[in-house]
Amino acid sequence: MPFLRTPADVDAWFAEYGWYPGRNAAEQASAFVAEAVEESRKRGFPVEPFPAATDFLTEHAGLRVMHDVRRDDYIDLTPVPDWCNLFEDMAELSRRLEVRLFPIGWDSTDGEVYVVDERGRFFCMHHTGDYYLGTGRHEAMMGLYRCPMRDAEDFYV
Repeated sequence: MPFLRTPADVDAWFAEYGWYPGRNAAEQASAFVAEAVEESRKRGFPVEPFPAATDFLTEHAGLRVMHDVRRDDYIDLTPVPDWCNLFEDMAELSRRLEVRLFPIGWDSTDGEVYVVDERGRFFCMHHTGDYYLGTGRHEAMMGLYRCPMRDAEDFYV
């Protein structure tokens, strides 16, 4: 995992894996959004896209950002794996935060899912709990490996 202290560190890390300023992955993002919307409806907990999610995905969809090359651990900014209760769990977190959420990717280490809310705040949904990462991509990535992580419940309304 790279040591991320500044937005420039985050940009350099993502650039190693194909990101660049102004990257446009609109086609991939559109497919990702459609898949998440359809799967959430099938599961009975529908999600709808909003600008914070679609803007992030338009620039980052399809990237696989390594954080431990030796262990082949990565953040995958593609449709999330089919967790049995993913959309139900998202609906519960959304209710507690009183904002809409949308999935933007997942981590291969433990299968945690990353979501963004309509305010641009990023959260990690992990089997040990839900955690706040930060607002905006830079802050979220810098907060991703901060110990201890901040509990999402600190943001419940």
